Amino acid sequence: MNEQEFAMTPIPRLYVRCTLPAMVGMGFSAIYSITDGIFVGHFIGQEALAAVNLVMPLIMIITALADMVATGSSVRISILLGRGDHGEGSRVFTVCLGLIAAVSTVFGLAGFLLARPIIGLMGADGLTADHAVEYLQVFSLFMPLCCVYFSTDNYLRVCGRVQMSMTINIVCSLLNILLDVLLIVVLEQGLWAAAVASSLSMSLGAAWSMVPFIRKRLPLMFTRGTISLRQMLRILTNGSSEFFISIAGSAFAVIMNVVLLRLGGSMAVAAISIVEYVDSLMSMVIHSMVDALQPAISYCFGAGLTRRMKRIQQAVMASSATLSLIAMLFLLFGGQFLLPFFIKDGDTALYDMSLRAMRLFALSYLVSWIERTLSGYMTAVERPWHSLAISLLGTFLFPLLCMVVLVPLWQLDGIWVLQFVAGVFGALAAIVIVRRVRIQPPPVARPSTLFQPTPTINHRRKRI
Repeated sequence: MNEQEFAMTPIPRLYVRCTLPAMVGMGFSAIYSITDGIFVGHFIGQEALAAVNLVMPLIMIITALADMVATGSSVRISILLGRGDHGEGSRVFTVCLGLIAAVSTVFGLAGFLLARPIIGLMGADGLTADHAVEYLQVFSLFMPLCCVYFSTDNYLRVCGRVQMSMTINIVCSLLNILLDVLLIVVLEQGLWAAAVASSLSMSLGAAWSMVPFIRKRLPLMFTRGTISLRQMLRILTNGSSEFFISIAGSAFAVIMNVVLLRLGGSMAVAAISIVEYVDSLMSMVIHSMVDALQPAISYCFGAGLTRRMKRIQQAVMASSATLSLIAMLFLLFGGQFLLPFFIKDGDTALYDMSLRAMRLFALSYLVSWIERTLSGYMTAVERPWHSLAISLLGTFLFPLLCMVVLVPLWQLDGIWVLQFVAGVFGALAAIVIVRRVRIQPPPVARPSTLFQPTPTINHRRKRI
């Protein structure tokens, strides 16, 4: 499909065409993530699993600024395409992708050089600290290509190329699994091998996803020129919610890991890591569904199709609620069957702790979808500060307050259940914020060309 079909395809068909490839692609990414955790936990050990959970928030912090540019620019580009301004959309794409590559290079260098002191500040020591340092340093070396990989996924979806995005995600996930088998199982290498497998796979995805833009097969293409400072500030503002959400969520994860180390040592960190691996299967699928329809919402917003925009959002919320209920039931009644894959034989203490953590964590799915979908909707219609408020409350402030209250009362159980308690307050806050917002679409530029083919697009090209 091309981007103009966002405004013309019947919503049920649009929903399937946008979300199904995105959910399948992200589902494979989640399967890779789970498989990666299985290889790390079962073949390397508990300390390696804890190390991965310590490092992941740091990697998210490193990529936060690049994610801000990618998210803000993709929203702006969708609106520009909805208004018929393909030239400005291509300039925004070119400038922002270059900025992402530059920023991620600087952040990756910092992560490589400062890995050991950062891990030391988190309170890790011994084998867990050694694993964490090597994992962070390998990822830091590949950080520019990894950030480009995630960014171009946004731009492909903006152009309506959800099937190509799905194909790239599937191939990269399968390659990652094959490299894990080769390096960890066959060659019996350490945690650094898991980082190499992930980094190489994403680097291939980055190179692959650049091809259609270079060959000028999409509405967006590399072009000369710059964008105004005002335009860039608007893009950064649009993406600021994603930036602060990533920073806040990662900061909270770091704080939680420090608390877990003090309450239960590396076993507690490993337990929450297992829960998050299992949780990733459903949470990533739900997140991909929200992201897949965000360009359509932004396009309709830019085109002034307010009623259609709201109907698409209603479909997103109904589907998110349904999938979240399925996810909760799966974690409550079926998640325990996955635990032995992550845990070495005979480690009953880690199994029991992980099972209890999973069942208490599962309750969060009753409400977490509300904050997630409403925050994405505010970003899609260029209400970044409202999106930021919703997400900061849901991902940082309420969880932190719940930790302060619940951990002294219930110790580790307070950690396991806090996402549900915080999610209730986050959902209520999100509903209040959205109900107070009045959505006013921008004026539509050149309405006579809104749905007409442009000379920059080859409409006879073979669909990817």
